[in-house]
Amino acid sequence: MSYIPGLPPGFRFDPTDDVQLILDYLCPKLCQDPNRFHPNTNVVFEADLYDDEERWKNWFDLTGESRLYFFTRLKKKKKEKGKRVERSFGQSVWKSQKDDKISLVLVPGEKEIEIGTKRSFSYKVKDDDGGGGGKVRVTGWVMHEFKINGDLAECLGGGGEDYVICCVRKKEEGKSNGGEWPEIELIDAFPSTAA
Repeated sequence: MSYIPGLPPGFRFDPTDDVQLILDYLCPKLCQDPNRFHPNTNVVFEADLYDDEERWKNWFDLTGESRLYFFTRLKKKKKEKGKRVERSFGQSVWKSQKDDKISLVLVPGEKEIEIGTKRSFSYKVKDDDGGGGGKVRVTGWVMHEFKINGDLAECLGGGGEDYVICCVRKKEEGKSNGGEWPEIELIDAFPSTAA
């Protein structure tokens, strides 16, 4: 049985869209404004996803969920200047797959405002063979990282560039629909009888 503290039994945290995650959860977190937080903010856990995997995997064991949300800080690469982020640790890495812009239209008919980005990652582990050659193994863990940028980052005074909210889930083997509800064939429960 799955259970997330702060939610009644049987309920799941399922944000409507990417914009909601950024505006209703990440922005208040970055602004440190307790009055803007949702009452159930403990449905988004604090964890360093770019460090020891046992720390974030423990939340899945504790809750029994296959998809969870985390606040995490981005770590800049030590030897480089600029904005490159360190997403590898030990023999593991979150490998980037694709990027999407997140935009919002405040007034119908007006120009879209870019408020953030959504990056997709897959979690890979290098099996060490002792000689440094090892094979890279795909683990089935996937992540969507939501970050504030663009016009919204400017409104926040440029803050928040190093803090993100991430959705992490374990892909089930043999399922290609990304963990969504299965397709259901609708049947007519009351077929008409032709006379």
